[in-house]
Amino acid sequence: MSDFTFLTEEQCFSYDKLDILKKRGTKVAITDFSILLGGYISDYHIDSDDSLEGRTGYYWTKSDDRDNGARVVHGSGNRICHNVILRNGGARPALPFSSISSILTNGVSGKRAKDGILEVEYGYYPQKAVSKDMQLKLEQAFKSRRLSKTGKGYTTDSKKYNDYNEKFKSKRHEEYEYNGKRYVRVEANSWFDESKFQLSNGETYENGDYVWVEVSPVKWLVDEKAKIMITEKLIFSGVQFNHESNYHTADFDKTDIKKFMDDYFANDLVQSIDIIKQTDIDEKETSETEKKQNENPYNLDFSEASEADIIRGALQSNVAIFLHGKPGCGKSDRVKQLDPDFIELNLSHLDPELLDGLAGEKEGKAVHIKPPWLEELEEKCEKEPDKLHILFLEELTNASGVMQAKAYGIALDKKVAGRWKLPENARVVAAGNELEDSLVANEMAEPLYDRFAHVDIETKVEDWLKWAVTPESIYGRLDYKKENEPKQKVHPAIYEYIRYRGDEVLRTAYDKENPKPHADPRRWKMASDMLYASNNPSTLRAIIGEDLTMDFISFCKLPTKIIEDVLDENYKER
Repeated sequence: MSDFTFLTEEQCFSYDKLDILKKRGTKVAITDFSILLGGYISDYHIDSDDSLEGRTGYYWTKSDDRDNGARVVHGSGNRICHNVILRNGGARPALPFSSISSILTNGVSGKRAKDGILEVEYGYYPQKAVSKDMQLKLEQAFKSRRLSKTGKGYTTDSKKYNDYNEKFKSKRHEEYEYNGKRYVRVEANSWFDESKFQLSNGETYENGDYVWVEVSPVKWLVDEKAKIMITEKLIFSGVQFNHESNYHTADFDKTDIKKFMDDYFANDLVQSIDIIKQTDIDEKETSETEKKQNENPYNLDFSEASEADIIRGALQSNVAIFLHGKPGCGKSDRVKQLDPDFIELNLSHLDPELLDGLAGEKEGKAVHIKPPWLEELEEKCEKEPDKLHILFLEELTNASGVMQAKAYGIALDKKVAGRWKLPENARVVAAGNELEDSLVANEMAEPLYDRFAHVDIETKVEDWLKWAVTPESIYGRLDYKKENEPKQKVHPAIYEYIRYRGDEVLRTAYDKENPKPHADPRRWKMASDMLYASNNPSTLRAIIGEDLTMDFISFCKLPTKIIEDVLDENYKER
């Protein structure tokens, strides 16, 4: 569809203006989406009941003001000259009657309001910011990757509202589904550059804040006499009428805002109609009880995690990992499969100076020289910045206390000698023999033990046979993906589990005689990082132990109940 237009100045302001504007006036509510993306509010007020339904704004007309500008309808009903290069005007697209006829014959029904105006719901668009509680739920689900993308999205101008000399550059806002409804996550880019502004949910925001906006049907007002309909609210904003100031009425079809409506808005408006219809069918086939009885509220993968899964999860989450096992069980080969040319340091044979660098002198001043292995690691990481590169600390338990202490700093702080930070795409893996397997093995101190996720390598026949026929030429290191989206420090599933179980799971005892993974606040943070990376709670046994992991998995599988379920008795006792 490419029939969208705007009203003319005469239609908006003359005595014989449209019936819909006579009856409803020129004041028009602004959608939250339009405020967030550059809309301007005039006659802004809060009604006596503290709602924000009285917010009004101004919107473009397509009329030429004879001074290379364009007219806008002010919220008070007055006409204003507005520079076409500005991005802080709103838009109420209009459709001619030929388009209305095709819409109404396509299964879209209208209803007559009390003032006699025919109102039609057609298309879907982001409009209203959700409540504070829902904002928190959606943001939490988004950061933990529990939201489902619908494959749809909504397009805006990515330029800031005051980039007057910059042409339109599209930005896509993906649509997500949550409990049967659809939302977009928008970063505020409003005309309110330095001040805070309030949305219809009663919450205050400023530029740069992320806001969740619900996608809902668009209401149109039909003027049957003039054979045209116009949106009830300012439906989008932040788009220049034209990036050049030489606008005239005859050139309306060439303007940036017309192109935006034809190329983006028209498609965005109707894209979800088929999805909504299919959702209605699905909901009829699925009972309300089945829909609300969510057996996997955190959208986790509950499959059994293998040794390889745990190692990959630790590496991707930048948690240092310690491989336990009998001599000859293949610990180093596990590392080689993930990084064929990993850097290995045998701590039982390495001098301390070669681990953290040599002391020297330069121009009469004492200096510390970077160890060669670190320079090699830095070179590898710089050459392939999109891959993970492993530093393998072999025979850690056979090393002296001094060497273990130095390894502690590398595993904990990702720093060498407290001076040089490991590259962002470098990862630490350590291994060693158990006390009963080596006469020279040393007990690992608890602080050092606690810095690692621990994996027991148990080579089984099928694993060995698979390794035996796998050529080293197909080994490949893991990809490094830098986290761009902000997320809460602790995974929501872990947060809710600790809030539910309290102190008994926040800390569990460390058995010095038989060291096993246990829990404390630091290790829960490690577990959170692992869960974000793997999405599989079974991998957490390497950090918090087998028993606690099984209890955590049982908690994660509990169905959620919302307040409506309780009031309607729409749940099962377990």
